[in-house]
Amino acid sequence: MKTIKQNTQFLKSLLLAPALILSAFNANAAQQCIDIGGMGLAEAMDETHLVAALSGTMTGAHALVKSQTKTDTGLILDMAHHFISDTNGVLKTQDMATLSEVPNKPGAYMLEINYSVVDSSGTFEGYRGDFQSFGLIKLDKGQVILRYKGEICKS
Repeated sequence: MKTIKQNTQFLKSLLLAPALILSAFNANAAQQCIDIGGMGLAEAMDETHLVAALSGTMTGAHALVKSQTKTDTGLILDMAHHFISDTNGVLKTQDMATLSEVPNKPGAYMLEINYSVVDSSGTFEGYRGDFQSFGLIKLDKGQVILRYKGEICKS
């Protein structure tokens, strides 16, 4: 036989369950997320600036290489990007790029970039998050081909 205290605790948990479910639903409903992705072709303008034509969510980008560190297998680049879309959206990112030498292909590197959105405006006003790109870069020619993908959200 249950005690009055056990019955009271059971009733309290029954009453709290809908409130907890509703608050979790409202937190997710308040956050708007969009998938972003596409492809890009970039070209170096000089040693520290690149421009890119993009397909997909974004239509163009400018990249700035702030610093680079040589590693045993390639380079690590500290970068910043400005992405634009044809819907008047802008994403500003701070990034870390890893370049890994491709064996037997002098000047060719596998490229991975992790972007972190630090500011946004236009149709992307208030969005934050992280996304990635993967591709190839020919350092000797200053040419890049890549795919980018991820999700950004605003609350």
